[in-house]
Amino acid sequence: MKQLFCLLTSLLLCVACSQPTQEEMIRTGEQMDAAARNKRVSRTFEEFIASPQYRMSRDIWRGAAIQQYSPRNTRVEILLDQQRGRLYINNQIAMDFPACTGKGGAYETPRGRFRISEKKLEHRSSLYGSYVNAAGAVVKGGVRSSDAAPAGSHFQGTKMPYWMRFNGAIGMHTGTVLREGASHGCVRIPPEACSIIYAKTAVGTPVIVK
Repeated sequence: MKQLFCLLTSLLLCVACSQPTQEEMIRTGEQMDAAARNKRVSRTFEEFIASPQYRMSRDIWRGAAIQQYSPRNTRVEILLDQQRGRLYINNQIAMDFPACTGKGGAYETPRGRFRISEKKLEHRSSLYGSYVNAAGAVVKGGVRSSDAAPAGSHFQGTKMPYWMRFNGAIGMHTGTVLREGASHGCVRIPPEACSIIYAKTAVGTPVIVK
């Protein structure tokens, strides 16, 4: 009887020892999460664009070429149908990112081959913005600069950080990125992608909208 009791006690202790502690479970969860992130990061470009969610995704794909800097051999391509953009460096895809282009009609982003003609880290629209009072409070938003100004107000253009003009009044810049055309013609890009494009391009860099 005593031997049986000892045997059962040993078995219970082994089972108890085999159960992971809360700390071990948290650590395992963190390791699994890190592995999942690494798996997402390590996806090839082909795997990334083959995803059924590609068209609606807000994910950004980065390739090894993103470490390079070659403004004379860099270009940006904007894919209107996909509402995505791609940065090429030395003819390699360095980054694939979500974009939000013109909402159509008079505000459609024109297709064609262009070049960056101006870059400004801090830029404001001269066409669209708000009327604000002397204290800077918005009196009337969502206006054109040509709209009648409420008494005591003045026009303040919408902020367009990382501005890269490439076609008249149209440019690439940071802004709200919906998964459909919604701008007045410009190409809005998430800040984490737009800042890289700004850093990797120069005046004269080709921009192809197709």
